[in-house]
Amino acid sequence: MDKGNFYAVNNYFATSLIYHKVAICGHCGTDLQKVKAKKNYCRQVFDIPPLKVEVTEHRVEVKQCCVCGKETVAECEIPASVQYGEGVTSMAIYLNQYQLLPFERVSETMSDLFNCPISAEVIQQSNELAYERLEHTAENKIKTSVIKSQVMHNDETGIRCEGKTKWIHTYSTTEHTYYAIDDKRGKEAMERINILPQFKGISVHDRWASYDQYHCEHALCNAHLSRDLKLVHEEYDKPWAATMRTLLFKAYELSQQENLSVEAFTTIEKQYDKIVDEGINKESLFPTLCVVGTKKRGRKTKSESLKLLECFRNRKKEIMRFLHNKDVPFDNNLAERDLRMIKLKQKISGCFRTRKGAEIFCRIRSYISTMKKQGGHVWNAIQLTMKTPSLQLIPV
Repeated sequence: MDKGNFYAVNNYFATSLIYHKVAICGHCGTDLQKVKAKKNYCRQVFDIPPLKVEVTEHRVEVKQCCVCGKETVAECEIPASVQYGEGVTSMAIYLNQYQLLPFERVSETMSDLFNCPISAEVIQQSNELAYERLEHTAENKIKTSVIKSQVMHNDETGIRCEGKTKWIHTYSTTEHTYYAIDDKRGKEAMERINILPQFKGISVHDRWASYDQYHCEHALCNAHLSRDLKLVHEEYDKPWAATMRTLLFKAYELSQQENLSVEAFTTIEKQYDKIVDEGINKESLFPTLCVVGTKKRGRKTKSESLKLLECFRNRKKEIMRFLHNKDVPFDNNLAERDLRMIKLKQKISGCFRTRKGAEIFCRIRSYISTMKKQGGHVWNAIQLTMKTPSLQLIPV
């Protein structure tokens, strides 16, 4: 068994090539050492070599001038006598912000894998450095790209921060993700984030009323509506809801086909109108009164079925927009998938103790999510961010 030289295997680098040679015939015992091999079988073992932290020592020369007597120190980009390099800080960010490990587990992982137990302060400083560098190289460009997009997905989710419930809003496209945290869920927050006030395309969202106050075009999430229809059918025994739900999925199947005829659109819309009209005709014409104590008083309430019917009657264009525009999806799953990372972070690492920590998370995750959508390599992207703060990593 002989070892050969180094060689490349796909995108990996093999450290050795081992030859297993035939010395004698396994059948009759003939000496085969001088016989040329008929062929070779290749069997590869992929493994990870021992991981070690590499220390680079910079020796900064100091010279004293023989004329003026003053000392001159050589230029060196390393400010401290001892510090962690870009690889260590990038790994800390990768584990904490992308793999969502809490500080303690990041330190433990670094200690176990590299014998380099970094402190929580180092992890926080690394996150803050990435946060500062991404403001101009990534965040502003992502925000601008989202505002200029033709179709944007909107959603929000609650999260614990500073001991209170705050809201993380997502503004998502197929190539960009922008997260922002705010104390409020509704219009006040949307105004401060300042994406929807400038947006002129189509906003895909659920029936949260704050979105409707902006003068862009709207498309409602039919996954939400489908769940509402299922509830009304099962809880209130309304057959129209089941029929409408079936029609929505039929319309979705049609939207996936190429070159749909005008007749197909017309048929779907006539069935839609018929279901709504029949449902409203069967609803009670006299809404019940709110009952407080023994007296009936307060505003008249509408049934859940009637409120949903009115939504389908008044917002037909927004509900069926996906059928007429191929760029508009059937649902708002893109934004929901982006927000899933926020809930996963809360499940693994817990809540945010400070507002600054939440803002750091939102900016770095916006960058990571955008890079993944654009086919980028997360680890390489984080390394480049820590290495060259002025590098333009996000295509517009």
